[in-house]
Amino acid sequence: MCPLSCSINPVVTWIGHSSFLIQIGGVNILTDPIFGNNSFLFPRVLEAGISLDEIPNIDFVLISHNHRDHMDYRSLIRLKEHTETNFLVPLGDKKWFDRRKFSRVREHSWWDASDFAAKSEESKDIQFTFLPSKHWSQRGLFDKNRSLWGSWLIEYNGMKIYFGGDTSYDSHFSEIGCEFPDIDVALLPIAPGEPRHWLKHSHIDSVEAGRSFLDLGAKHFIPMHWGTFSLGSELFDDPIILLQKWWGKNSKELMGKTLHLPKIGQPLKFDFM
Repeated sequence: MCPLSCSINPVVTWIGHSSFLIQIGGVNILTDPIFGNNSFLFPRVLEAGISLDEIPNIDFVLISHNHRDHMDYRSLIRLKEHTETNFLVPLGDKKWFDRRKFSRVREHSWWDASDFAAKSEESKDIQFTFLPSKHWSQRGLFDKNRSLWGSWLIEYNGMKIYFGGDTSYDSHFSEIGCEFPDIDVALLPIAPGEPRHWLKHSHIDSVEAGRSFLDLGAKHFIPMHWGTFSLGSELFDDPIILLQKWWGKNSKELMGKTLHLPKIGQPLKFDFM
C-alpha cells in the first residue's frame, strides 16, 4: 500500500513511465496517469508500481499533453471515481474531459498558474504552473497540434517540483530555471533515445536530460519515461547506463546535486526543512 503523506515535505513515488504520485502539503498529485498497456504495439514491460486499487484518493491530476501514453483513457475514467479531483490540462484538452462528463477541469496555456488550498495544518496554498516544452500533440487522425503540450511546476511552502512531460532539448529549460530559481526536484524523461536522428526533435535522451537538469538549476534528479514501454530501439536499461556515465563524467559540475534511481513503486522521501 502506498504511503499517505502527512508532512509538508514531499514523497515522490514512481508508478512507471511518466506517472508519479507526489504527496505534499497533505494532497495527492498524479502526473500523466497510465496504469495499464498503451497499445498492443507497445506492450508494458513492467507493471505499475501502484495499482489503481491501491492508490489513495487523488486531489490533482496533471496532464502534460494528450498522447495516449500520457493521457490514458482507462486510467482517467477510473480516476473520475475519486472524490473532488481537480484535472489540470493543456489548452485544447478540456473538451475531451467535458465530453466524458469530468468535473473540476482547468485548461492552461504556458505560464498560467492555478492556486489551491493545501490540506496541511500550515494552510499554505499549493500552486501549479503550466510551462513550455518542445514536443507536439495528437490523439486522432486529424487533430495534430490542436491542443497544447508542456511541463508543470508544483510549488508549496517554498518547495518546487518540476515535471518535464515529454520534450526535446531547447532553451525553455534555462528560461524556466531563470524564472523559477532553486528548483528542488526535477522529474525528467530520458528515453526513447534511439534512433537519435528521428527522435531528437521530440525527445531528450539521457545526456540531453542531464544538460536540461543543469539548465534548470535543480538539486535532485529523478529520471522517468524509461523502462515501462518499448518505444525506441535501445535496450531496456541503456538510458540509465548512459545517464550514470554522463553523471560520472560531469561530477564536478554536479557537486551538491543528487541523482535518484528509484525502483517502480519505491517512495522517495525528501526533507527540505
